Amino acid sequence: MDPITNRKQSFFSEWLEKLQQESWQLELLISGLALFGIWESQNLLIRFDYYLDIHITSDVSLALNIFNSLLWASWAIFLVNLLIHIIIRGFWIGAIGLRYVSGDIDFDQLNYSEKFTNHYKKRIGSFDQYIERLEKISSVIFSFTFLLFFMLLSFVAFNLVFALFVSLCQRFLDKGSALDQQIIAVFSLLYYGLGLLVLIDFFTLGAFKKIKEPTISTVYLWLYRFYSTVSLSFFYRPLLLNFIDNSYTRRLFFLAIPYGAALWLLGNFHMERYALFPSFEYNSDYSFLISNESINWRYYDDERDKHLNTFKKDGDRILKEKISFISLESYEIEGPLMKLFLEYRRDDDELLTNADKSLSLFRSKGLRHKLMTNSIKDAGIKKLDSLERTELDLLRKIVRQGQKEVDGNPKLVKSFQDIEKENYQIKRSEIKDTYREYRRQYMENKLISIKAELKNLYTIELDQEIVDEKLECEFYIHPNLHERGLLCYLNVDSLNVGKHSLRVWKKNSKGESTHRVVPFLKAK
Repeated sequence: MDPITNRKQSFFSEWLEKLQQESWQLELLISGLALFGIWESQNLLIRFDYYLDIHITSDVSLALNIFNSLLWASWAIFLVNLLIHIIIRGFWIGAIGLRYVSGDIDFDQLNYSEKFTNHYKKRIGSFDQYIERLEKISSVIFSFTFLLFFMLLSFVAFNLVFALFVSLCQRFLDKGSALDQQIIAVFSLLYYGLGLLVLIDFFTLGAFKKIKEPTISTVYLWLYRFYSTVSLSFFYRPLLLNFIDNSYTRRLFFLAIPYGAALWLLGNFHMERYALFPSFEYNSDYSFLISNESINWRYYDDERDKHLNTFKKDGDRILKEKISFISLESYEIEGPLMKLFLEYRRDDDELLTNADKSLSLFRSKGLRHKLMTNSIKDAGIKKLDSLERTELDLLRKIVRQGQKEVDGNPKLVKSFQDIEKENYQIKRSEIKDTYREYRRQYMENKLISIKAELKNLYTIELDQEIVDEKLECEFYIHPNLHERGLLCYLNVDSLNVGKHSLRVWKKNSKGESTHRVVPFLKAK
C-alpha cells in the first residue's frame, strides 16, 4: 500500500475513533426525532389501513397486506426500542453528572458489613465501570433496533417475492386452474424449502458456510447469493457480521426472535368490554344477519365519510370528546324524524344478562388475545351443532352399517331405515341444510332479543311525557370515537315549531336511575 493511501486510511480510522466517542449525541438526536416522527405517524398508518380496506384490489392484496404488516411491526420496534434507548442514555448522562459531584463509590463511607461490601464490590465494581456498562448497553440497543428492522425487512421482502409470483400467476393464468395451482405449489415447495436451509444457516451463525467441501460450498454460495438478493440481506450484512462476532452482542442477536414474538403477543392484547354487542367485523359469524339488524358505517357513503374523517389531522381521535349516554344528530330538527343515539354503557352486559338469563355472550369478556378470539362459543349454537353431529352419526351407522337400533332413537331410526346408500349424500346434505337454517334462525332471534332488551333499559320522555310509541332502533357504532350503542328514530312530526326537551332515563347495575336532558329545536 502506498504512503498516500496509508495516510488516508490512518486519518479515516482516527476520525472514526473520534466520532465513536461522540456518537451518543447523534444517537440522542436521531432517537428523539425518530420517536417524535413515529408517534405522529400513527394516525397516518391508521388512515393507510382504511385506504387499503377501500381501494385494495385482489391482484395486489397479498403484497400490500404484507407491506402494511411491515409498517406496523417497524413502528412497534422503533417505538419500544428507541424509547428504551433514550431512557437508558438519559440515565447514563445522569450517572456522569453524579460522578462530577460525588466521584467514585466510597464503600468505606457506607459502613456496610464486610459481606455486603464484598458483594457490591464484586457485582458493581467502580462507578466508572458502571457508567461504561450503561454506555455499552445504550449503543448496543441503538444498533440492535436497526438490526431488528432490517431482519424484519428481509423476512417481508422474502415473502413479498412469493406474493408477487402468485399474483403474476393468477394474472396470466386462469386463477384456480390446475396449471396455476401446480406451478404455485412447485414454486412454493422449492422457494420455501431451500429458503429454510438459508434460515437455518442464518440462526446457526453460518453452519453451512463452515463446510469445507468445495462442491457443497460452491452450490450453497449460489443459493445463498440468490436469497441474499431477494431478502435484501446484503444491505445490512456487515452490521450483522460485526454484531455476531462479539460474545456480548451475539447474545442479543439470539434474542431477536423471542423479542419480536413478545412484542407481537403484547401488542395484540386488548380489553373486551362489550361481550353482548355483536361484532361489526367482516369475518364475524353471521355477519349478514348482524348487518341486517345494524347500521354499519361500511355500507353507507355519508357514514363512511364521517368514520374516515375521524382520522384527519385536524380532527384527531385523541382530541375528541367521548359521547356520554346520549347524542342527537343536531340541535335543529327539520324533518319528521329525530335521530337519537343511545350509548351502550359498560354495565349493560350485566343488565342484559340479568334481564334475560337465556342470552349467551358473543365473545368472552375481559382481556383477550387475538388468538383467543373464538375461545367462547354460543351455547345455543353449540347445542345445535351437537344435535347435527348426532343425527349425521346416526344416519351413517344405519345406512353404512345396516343397524336397526342405534342409541335408543327409534323415531330417527325409522326415518332413516329406508335410506339407501345411493341417497346417503342427499339425505346428509338435507340434514346439514336443515341445521344451517336452525342456526340462522337462532342467531336472528338472539340479535332481535338483545336489541329489544337493550331498548327496554331506557325510558324516554319528550316534553315530560313518556314516549309510548315503538322506537325503531338498530345496532350502531358512532363515527365520533366508535362508541357502541343503538341508533333510534323518534317521530317528532306532531311537535310544534320551537324549543323542546328530550329526557332519557336509565337504570344502572346497582338499581340507581340516571338521566340526561337534551334540548332541541323543531325548525319545521
